[in-house]
Amino acid sequence: MRTYVKEYFNNNITEYFKLLIITIIGIVIAIISINNMSDAGRKEIKQIINSKIDCVKNSQKIDKNMVFTRAIKNNIREFIIIVFLATTIIGIPIAYFCIIKKAFSVGYTISAIFATQSTKTSIIFICCGLLFHNIIYLISMFIILVAGGNLLKKIMKNESKIKLEVIRYLIIVGITGIIVIMASLIEAYFTTYFLNIFKKYL
Repeated sequence: MRTYVKEYFNNNITEYFKLLIITIIGIVIAIISINNMSDAGRKEIKQIINSKIDCVKNSQKIDKNMVFTRAIKNNIREFIIIVFLATTIIGIPIAYFCIIKKAFSVGYTISAIFATQSTKTSIIFICCGLLFHNIIYLISMFIILVAGGNLLKKIMKNESKIKLEVIRYLIIVGITGIIVIMASLIEAYFTTYFLNIFKKYL
């Protein structure tokens, strides 16, 4: 198993590197967008972020089940879309666009927080509330996109044992689905727990 995993990542290192570059591009575009924003737009974003931070500060108890329900619905819906897009010629570019969109969203939020809050508040809010579960979620998207691309290449080459490749892909879908659920659980329970602990420092 260990050898198979090592061989798998060695064979697909280029694809993962491309996805990493795409993610970085999305984040860079987000940073540029924030840096070139007008004062009025920056002020509006500051008000939005301040209201969210105030909600965290003033909340006695966050409804973790509600956060989990919202997170799992959003993540699973997007995950299912990526699963199907990753196995079609037309769908692959759209799937890459979804990755850029997600990276842009995370990068934009992080950049906006840093641009409108103190360094201490920014680090606490980002590390406790944004970073970890989004990284895990993006990794799951990388895995499914690479696996789908590999399956599509084998189908197009009309290789033998396509049925076996489909089964492998479905196994990867199952594993990444579990990772998506883990990301949702972390967002709902661990993130809210740490935000509650550190909210007095925000």
